Amino acid sequence: MEHSLKPIITKDYKERFRRIQLFEPLEELARKSRTDGNGKVIDIKSLGLFTLLFFFEMKLMRERKTGIKELAQFLQHVTESVYKLDEKQWEDMARLILTTFRPGTGKKRIVTFYNWETGHEDEIIFSYIKATDFDAKTNRQFYALDDDGLELVFATKEYFQEFQLSIHQLMLRKLLEKGEFSGALRQINEMRMDVETISDRMLQLEHEIKRNIISLETQNRFLQVIEDRNYRLQLENEEFQELQQFVKETKQMLYYQTERQEKDAYDLLLQIEKELSLVHSQHRDLFNQGLLLKKHALEAAEEALYYVGVDQFNFDQDITSTIISTPLPLESMKGIVAPFLTLEKKQTWSLLSIFAPQSWSEEEQSGTSTRFAEILDEEAQEQYAKQIRALYGEMMVRMLTDFEGEKEWTLQTWINQLNAEHHPWLEKRQFYDFILLCHQRSPLSAGHHVEEEGSQHLLDKVLEQLKGKTLDVQELPELIKVNDRFEIQNMLFIYK
Repeated sequence: MEHSLKPIITKDYKERFRRIQLFEPLEELARKSRTDGNGKVIDIKSLGLFTLLFFFEMKLMRERKTGIKELAQFLQHVTESVYKLDEKQWEDMARLILTTFRPGTGKKRIVTFYNWETGHEDEIIFSYIKATDFDAKTNRQFYALDDDGLELVFATKEYFQEFQLSIHQLMLRKLLEKGEFSGALRQINEMRMDVETISDRMLQLEHEIKRNIISLETQNRFLQVIEDRNYRLQLENEEFQELQQFVKETKQMLYYQTERQEKDAYDLLLQIEKELSLVHSQHRDLFNQGLLLKKHALEAAEEALYYVGVDQFNFDQDITSTIISTPLPLESMKGIVAPFLTLEKKQTWSLLSIFAPQSWSEEEQSGTSTRFAEILDEEAQEQYAKQIRALYGEMMVRMLTDFEGEKEWTLQTWINQLNAEHHPWLEKRQFYDFILLCHQRSPLSAGHHVEEEGSQHLLDKVLEQLKGKTLDVQELPELIKVNDRFEIQNMLFIYK
């Protein structure tokens, strides 16, 4: 029986030993002995953990200029009420901790051990903190958290709250760099659930704001929470943009590969690009939700102050009793009554009406039209059609440019991109007429003809941009509420 247990017990011994050794730098720091200016023993092990958390925060905040000086200032700020050290001593302490996690030679930490599973000597390489940029002018080296340091941070606490999406973004980048595209797709699905969770929390926060704001202090506390959330959304949005750029560059590298394995990887990258774009679009919607939250907080505070005033104000006691019981002069009575009276309204004739269009001829008064007027109308109509053709052509150029290299996209995705830029097209009726006309004439191609005169064909400029390809526009079930004025059905564009 003992012989049959040996393979089970020694299985995956290297991975188990690695997890034990992952905490070794912290134990090494615990064995070091240092005292502050008052002779108090310094807990260097805790400072080592603070160092990892500091670099973890810098990674989430996308701060790349972090060195020994910034770390020393952080450690001094965290422990200033406990330890008394000067600036130089704190820099020496920061250098000691960094050297423990990352040897001064610049090489990674190597642990040699006997592997009971294989029966041979083996080694494990750890990289907690890596060097990034170097400033030659100030002779300063900057550092960032590496994979093993990130794993050690996660091993000390489960981050399931506000950092969950940022953590999944970091993990997605690692998977893409290693070429593990199948795992990247699963990671994107996790990110989609993170975005939905954030949306639910913001909705819950909105309900709490409407229920609980009863004072200026409460309002300021909610506003601070909203500001922190919007700042986190901004950082996550920047990471989404970098991830999309990384996927695009990787896809271009694999485009000309002919091997079967590379073609499969390219197909996976196309799917990753599509899924990542959809998740990013959902995440951008959270920006508008954050702005609305801030607006709701201000409105809730105004309503709370109003109803508090209504509850505290007694008309009979504060107004009626004062007027009846206190003999006041007429001027004072006007001052008391004035806030409860409506504004004076008076209808007058405006001098600007003399600039209104005047009718000077009998034909214009009778409403009859002449041959000359008809010619003017035709010329104006032709000029208007020319402007619309040019505008539609510009819209088609913009859409094909935004989705260059893609075969399918949705109207929702394009509207989200234009909305992020506050593009004026979304406020114009012509934009929605363009979408509906494209759907009506779908499929569109360079050889497409309509039963209209050439001068009145509004899609002439649009068809010129297709360059031999076909654009098919299909309806999707959901409706898009662009703003308070316009609402349109979602469309699927297929370009091939």
